[in-house]
Amino acid sequence: MSAAPSPLTDRETEVLAAAGPDTPIRDVARAVFLSPGTVRNYLSAITAKLGTTTRADRFPASTE
Repeated sequence: MSAAPSPLTDRETEVLAAAGPDTPIRDVARAVFLSPGTVRNYLSAITAKLGTTTRADRFPASTE
């Protein structure tokens, strides 16, 4: 049986991988070659798709 497909697009997954819970937006933007505003939009979409409410909630392993 295969795992359920991710609700995130490839680009959203890339942005999420570059963004840590304490990584500044501008650093994420530089890493993925996007503007800070576009990174914020991606992070908002990721937050909605994952059903989280805060940026830190997207990184459960880092808060344990």
